[in-house]
Amino acid sequence: MAELYGLETQSDINKLEVFFDYTCPYCYRGHKNLIELLADNSMEIIWRPCEAHPWPEEHGTHSDLAIAGMYFIEENDGNLVKYHQLVFAANFAEQKNIADINVLSAIAEQCDVDKNAFKKALQAGKYKELVIAGNKYAWQEKAFSAVPSYARGCHTIGSDNGIMVTRQELAEFMVKDL
Repeated sequence: MAELYGLETQSDINKLEVFFDYTCPYCYRGHKNLIELLADNSMEIIWRPCEAHPWPEEHGTHSDLAIAGMYFIEENDGNLVKYHQLVFAANFAEQKNIADINVLSAIAEQCDVDKNAFKKALQAGKYKELVIAGNKYAWQEKAFSAVPSYARGCHTIGSDNGIMVTRQELAEFMVKDL
């Protein structure tokens, strides 16, 4: 699975894997914390979206299409950080339905990719297998119990029991000698 996600080795500690869900309010805060911390840290980020409540579970808005959209943005060299910010904002600040392909297409257009190609790829289910693989990687292989969670090589730090990784804990994890 690590090869699927582009990791060279499990001991690659110079990269930070960020596990998150666009429908998780803690991930929204965690994303803001991470972006602020990156101003002082040049660590490479590997985005690992995963659904906190994958299908067929009935639990509010599903994020599978938004996650598929992230893969399109990434594959087409769009502005990935902006996409994350806009999807989180659409969901939490603007109360838009991020399971609506039209909402996501409008966001994608602001992230330097072709809106129509984005929509077509999502409608065709192009990234469905990556979404499923991402869920398995986060919940089964890494065995996280909640998001946001983070990994550097084989070292992890994760949210648990309704308590998210704090900004300070993340900052220490990012610079810690492992």
